[in-house]
Amino acid sequence: MRMEKERKALMQPDLNWLVNPEVFAVGRLPAHSDHRWYQNEAELAQKTMALRQSLNGEWQFAHSPNPAARPADFWKEEADRSAFGRIQVPGHVELQGYGQIQYINTMYPWDGRSDLRPPQIDWNDAPVSSYVRRFDLDPALAGKPVCICLEGVEQAFYLWLNGQFIGYSEDSFTPAHFDLTNAIRPKGNLLCVEVHKRSSAGWLEDQDFFRFSGIFRPVYLYAKPQVHIEDLWLRAGLAEDNTTGTLAPRLRLSGETEGAAVECRVSDPAGRVLFEGPVNPDGSTAIRLPDVCAWDHEHPVLYSVLFTVKNVAGQVVELVPYSTGFRRFELKNGLLLLNGERVMFNGVNRHEWSAERGRAITDEDMDRAMDTFRRANINAVRTCHYPDQSRWYDLCDENGIYMIDETNLESHGSWQKMGAVEPSWNVPGSLPQWKECVVDRARSMFERDKNHTAILFWSCGNESYAGEDILAMSRFFHENDPSRLVHYEGVFHNREFDRISDVESRMYATPEAIREYLEAKPEKPFLLCEYMHDMGNSLGGMESYIRLGEEFDQYQGGFIWDYMDQALWRTDSLGRRVLGYGGDFGERPTDYNFSANGIVFADGSEKPAMQEVRYWYSTPEQRAAHDANNRRAAQQSARQLAELQKERAGRAETAPDLTVIEGDVNLGVQGAGFEVLFSYVEAGPVSLISQGVQWLYRAPRPALWRAATENDIGNGFAAKSAAWMAADAFARCTGWTVREKGPRKVEIAYEFAFAAVPGAKVEIVYTVDAAGTLRVKAEFAGAPGLSGLPVFGVRLVLPEPASAIGWTGLSGETYPDRKKGGMFGRHTEIPHIPDYLVPQDCGVHMDTHQFTLERRVAGQPDAARLEVFMEGEPFAFSALPYTAQELQNADHREQLPNTGRTVVTVMGAVRGVGGIDSWGADVEPAYRLSVEENHRLEFAIQL
Repeated sequence: MRMEKERKALMQPDLNWLVNPEVFAVGRLPAHSDHRWYQNEAELAQKTMALRQSLNGEWQFAHSPNPAARPADFWKEEADRSAFGRIQVPGHVELQGYGQIQYINTMYPWDGRSDLRPPQIDWNDAPVSSYVRRFDLDPALAGKPVCICLEGVEQAFYLWLNGQFIGYSEDSFTPAHFDLTNAIRPKGNLLCVEVHKRSSAGWLEDQDFFRFSGIFRPVYLYAKPQVHIEDLWLRAGLAEDNTTGTLAPRLRLSGETEGAAVECRVSDPAGRVLFEGPVNPDGSTAIRLPDVCAWDHEHPVLYSVLFTVKNVAGQVVELVPYSTGFRRFELKNGLLLLNGERVMFNGVNRHEWSAERGRAITDEDMDRAMDTFRRANINAVRTCHYPDQSRWYDLCDENGIYMIDETNLESHGSWQKMGAVEPSWNVPGSLPQWKECVVDRARSMFERDKNHTAILFWSCGNESYAGEDILAMSRFFHENDPSRLVHYEGVFHNREFDRISDVESRMYATPEAIREYLEAKPEKPFLLCEYMHDMGNSLGGMESYIRLGEEFDQYQGGFIWDYMDQALWRTDSLGRRVLGYGGDFGERPTDYNFSANGIVFADGSEKPAMQEVRYWYSTPEQRAAHDANNRRAAQQSARQLAELQKERAGRAETAPDLTVIEGDVNLGVQGAGFEVLFSYVEAGPVSLISQGVQWLYRAPRPALWRAATENDIGNGFAAKSAAWMAADAFARCTGWTVREKGPRKVEIAYEFAFAAVPGAKVEIVYTVDAAGTLRVKAEFAGAPGLSGLPVFGVRLVLPEPASAIGWTGLSGETYPDRKKGGMFGRHTEIPHIPDYLVPQDCGVHMDTHQFTLERRVAGQPDAARLEVFMEGEPFAFSALPYTAQELQNADHREQLPNTGRTVVTVMGAVRGVGGIDSWGADVEPAYRLSVEENHRLEFAIQL
């Protein structure tokens, strides 16, 4: 009697559930597999579920700032909803004009605004969304048990149908199913959902992302046939011979099960039937399939399994298809083995994201991401830090993408305090009142996803420290699924619970730290669940991690952070449609541009660093072939350039003499079709005319500084090297020397010093010959005690923008620690900057042999061209629409001015960009520039 009273009490909705971690599901059905079902062969062939009715589309909607202000009785059939507006489902309420958009990384969204501790919420700042949907039941569903599925609701919600309370649920990223049979009617149904943005669940969902709310995944009704497979677990495996597939299907049936039967048919990709016969739902039917193709990344072969359900009269009442692969994943002798072979995870973390729709992504978004995975040789994904939509798992099955399926759990704000580990009030920790709700999250993910071949690891969540509650999650996975391993990085911070994870998983560990671990011959293999933090212009030094895998078998790869920049389209104060990051929406607190760490931009286009990912995630054989092709192409280019220079030297012998004009302030040099005017006051050439076209805006200057990358800022280099910013902007010419001024050659040298960096000197020597070749030699003389040097080179500005630039060298944007993926050859582009959300140094092209600037000149049908080529050694260069100072001063791309010029920087030394992390790790030593050493640059301009 007492239990019945408690059940009835629970079926009366109570706002106090929002702050009770022990109440996380009321009236919710048990989680089950994500299979589909059909009534007959015709439906199956068309893949159309007649027993499913979508409720996506326009709903009535009201938004309230807190529970006290909500329309508390809106669920009543007689309620006045005339003031309600409209909203689209699925979708976030904040992206449809309601509430506050907010991006936060580690701290909780209310930090500094409300003095809270788990499981409290601020009742005055806890937005509520009231959804209403009227519908008639599709005839196909009539007369059958009917349920509803809400695939994703953030963060907690209450549900009513036709004035009757149905249930309550938390966990934003797994489906919530409810039985509507006793409340539904054929016509005029009134469905009401009250969604709360704040609840005790918020302490567990502190992921590094934009904080949204609402019904953001699909909603649909479904009916069950006379006999129905409620849950399906294929339990597919692969025998030790790697050719024998195994199945032991376990089914949970509902409906009129007495006398019902289930038959199973297994077919290969060609349609050949490998097995056909009855199966026992209890899982005791052991099916062995000879001569199967083992599933892996290179061979993602899926077999079709079809269950036919018959009622007691032998009539077919349900058909349930599922695709599966046969594979064996195990930890053996300290190694992760797939089908008996060591596996390497060339992975990436992936948030569900769209710049238009936030996390309410579409099939097209997922298809585009998978296409990018294939192009980039990515073979693994971690669903950071929550389960994704089911279709993504289908795509991973089909494309051989190894998955870490991660529970919706992240509570780093409860123990990471400004970088320090302080777990005094960590949740869930070992608190008994939080245990069941986190285990439920693990169970909900497991039950939905357990049939997906691609999943190799279950993950207990992310950055939630460690304790008895997460240990209980690990035990659940181990006890229920011996075919997979369990992953959790948080034990690194609390070794008392090391047994939670089957692997040593860390984030952003340096190559040196990983080497130290592996040299100790540990029991557990090593995975980087996050590495190569790709914030802005980053991803330098990836080679060091890949080389570890070649040296140590127990290093088994990692997952780049992360896939896509999190940014949203918005309209700025000038009416422009631009991409916004944290803080651009008026929210505080925020973590600003830390939302942008992807290997693709927010619109899905590839970042320049992607060619490096593609290279290092290819096979050693593919990399060797790439390197050999580059060597051959570079050697051929060098030979061709040497022959060309030899020809030019020959022409120089017969070229007419130079005309040298010595003025009081300038030294003019004129030849056949060209003119150079050297200024003593401006400390360099102020005019460079070739075939009547002017190529200089002002005299070139030493390039000693670059706009700070986000890694430069995070590791402190930008501040440490600030003196070079002043040196770059305020170089002082200390003298000049005309070394030669004959009819065949003119040479003048300028010396520069820098008040901001005493002791450093630069000399730039210009030599013009009769053939119209202007040779430039720049030398940097360092001095002890100076801060690190960002770059060394010569910078010049064109008076009008270049219309195009072509170069012979490595493709794309490359840096010393991120250039192996470049392809050597001839490349062209229009000068631009990549779409980094925050402008920063960019556009460098390493190992260049030659480049050509083009300009459109009024009255000339063909573009004017100016050629720059190496003298002995390759150089680096960039050609951008902006100066380094302009890039530095802008927080957003749209703040950059329209300069109408092109800034060309030719470099002899370039600092790497780094990528170990974006908050402390320096560029690897090999890619830093010493200021105590001399640096040299030589190149030539053909006039």
